[in-house]
Amino acid sequence: MSPLRLPLCLLAIAGLAAGRGQAAEDAPAPDRFVELPPLMVAEQVNGPPWRYVEIPGLEVLSRCRDGTTLHLVEEMYRLQQLLAVMLPPDLQAKRAVPDTAVLYSEESKPVVAQEVVADLLRDGKDAGGESRRSSRGVGYRSMPNLRLTDRDATSAFFILEEGGFAQAQLALTPDYIRYAIKSRTPSPPAWFVEGFVDLYDAGDFERNPITLSPVEWVSAAETKNLKRDPDYPRSLLPLAEFFSSPGPGADAALWRGQAALFLRWAMEGDDHPRQPALWKFVARASAEPVTEEVFRECFGLGYVDAQERMSDYLSNAVLGTLRLKPGKLAALPRLTPRPATDLEIARIKGDLERLEIGWVKPRFPQLVPKYAEQARRTLMRAYDKGERDPRLQAVIGLCECDAGNDAGARKFLEAAVQGGVVRPRASYELARLRYAEAQKAPDAPGGRLSAAQATSVLQPLVTAWRQPPALLEMYALTADVWARSVPAFTRKNLAMLDEGVAYFPRNAPLIYQAAWLNARQGFKPEAEALIVRGLKVGTDPAFQTRFEQLRVNLAAMAQPAAAP
Repeated sequence: MSPLRLPLCLLAIAGLAAGRGQAAEDAPAPDRFVELPPLMVAEQVNGPPWRYVEIPGLEVLSRCRDGTTLHLVEEMYRLQQLLAVMLPPDLQAKRAVPDTAVLYSEESKPVVAQEVVADLLRDGKDAGGESRRSSRGVGYRSMPNLRLTDRDATSAFFILEEGGFAQAQLALTPDYIRYAIKSRTPSPPAWFVEGFVDLYDAGDFERNPITLSPVEWVSAAETKNLKRDPDYPRSLLPLAEFFSSPGPGADAALWRGQAALFLRWAMEGDDHPRQPALWKFVARASAEPVTEEVFRECFGLGYVDAQERMSDYLSNAVLGTLRLKPGKLAALPRLTPRPATDLEIARIKGDLERLEIGWVKPRFPQLVPKYAEQARRTLMRAYDKGERDPRLQAVIGLCECDAGNDAGARKFLEAAVQGGVVRPRASYELARLRYAEAQKAPDAPGGRLSAAQATSVLQPLVTAWRQPPALLEMYALTADVWARSVPAFTRKNLAMLDEGVAYFPRNAPLIYQAAWLNARQGFKPEAEALIVRGLKVGTDPAFQTRFEQLRVNLAAMAQPAAAP
C-alpha cells in the first residue's frame, strides 16, 4: 500500500475524500466544479458530536470516530519524530501557538451554500477568470482538504473517508517539509530548502532504519548512464556559484540535483561523521553570506576538494540507498478524545473560518462578507454565552482585522493582550492600531510621538517578542515608532533591532532602519556594521544608494535627525 501524503504543517490529507458535488440528484451534473472552503449558512445540527484531543503542538477538533482521530494523531506524532531524525528541530519552524485541525467524516462533511455563492458571484469572475454570467454548468463544492497559514499559526480542514483510513500509511508531503523549513527564522537558503525536500521525498519511513532510495540525477537518461558507467562524465556547478545562487536558474535540474546531492553526501558514511558539520553550515548560511572560509571552518576542506568528493560520490549515490537509524522513538501518552466544549469549538473552528477569509479575498472578493459572517457567527456564539478566554478574544480581534474592520477589532485585542494571550500576531495588530491612533494626535513637538505614546504603542509587544515565530512586522513597527518619537535610546534598547536583523538577515529595509537609528543615537560602530551588512544584501540600486548616503552622513548624525 502506498503511503498517503499529508500536505499540512501538522496534518491535512490529500485524496482521502472524493469531494463529490452537492448538486441534487435530479439536477443536471455541472460541467465543472469550483472548489471553495466550506461556506455554511447555518451550523450543522445532525451528525456526530464534536470531539477534542490534543498533543504537544497540536489541537484537533473532530467529527470523525475516535479510532480515526486517534490513528491520525498517533501517526502524525510518529512522523514528526522521524522528521527530527533527518532535520534537527533547531532547523524547523517554531510556533508558540499550537497548530489546529478540524476533521470531518465523509458522512458529516460541511457543504458549500450553492445558491448563496452563485448569487454573490453572478456579476463577478469565476476561478478561471470567466464571467459568471457566461459560465454555465458550474457547480460549487467544499474542498476536501485545505491548509491555511497565518503569520503565527496554522490551521487545517479535511474530510476523511473513514472506511479504509484506519489501515492507511501516512507520510508528510513536500509541501509540509518546505513549509517547516522556510518558516524558520532565520530562513535557510534555497539550496537547503529544495535539496532537503527532494531528499525527504526519497525516504521510506515505514522501514527501520529510514531508507532513502538511490539518487535520480538531473534526468532519467543521465541517471541511467551513471549507473552503467561510474566514469560517465558529469558536471557540477562550482560551489561558490551554487551557494550564492538565490535559486534554480537556467539549469534548474542541475541546481536542484546538486542541492540534494550535497545534503546526501554530507549525511553519508558510517555514523554520519559529516552531519554535525552540515547542521553547523546550514545554521551559518541562514544567518550570513556563505564564503569558502565559512565552508572550510565547518567541513575542514575547501570548495575544490569538496566538489571532487561529491562528484566521486555521485556514482555510488545513483546505485545505493542511504540508511538513517532513528533510535528509540518516544511513546505517545495514552490519548482519549473527549466532548469538545463550546469554547473549543468556537475558538478552533472559528479560527479556521477566519483564515478562509484570507483564502477567498484574492480569488473571490465578493465572498469576503459571507465568509466573515460565517466566522463571526461561530466565534460570537461562545462569546455571547459569556466566554472571555483571551485566545477566543484574540481570534475575534484578528477576524475583524482580516475583514477590514480595525475599529471593531480593537476592544477584543485589548482584552486578549491584557489577559496574557500567547498570540504574536494579536499583539502586533494591537500595537499597530495604537500606533495609528497616536499618529493622529502626536504629543511631542514637530509631530513626534512622546515617550508615553511610544511606550503605549510598543507595550503589547513586550512579551510577544519572546513568542515564536519572530514576526518581521514587529521589528519594523518598533523601528518606525522609535524613528518618529523623541526619546533617546540606549544600546540595550536598540539591541532589540539587532535581534530582528539576526532573524531576518536578508531584509534590507529592516537593516537600514536599524542602521539609521543607531546613527541617530551616535552609535557609529554599530551603524557602520549594519551599513556594511546592508550593502551586501541590498541588491536593489535604490537601497544601495541609501546605504551609501547614510555612510557619507554618518559623522554628522550624532544629533537627532529627521525620520527616514
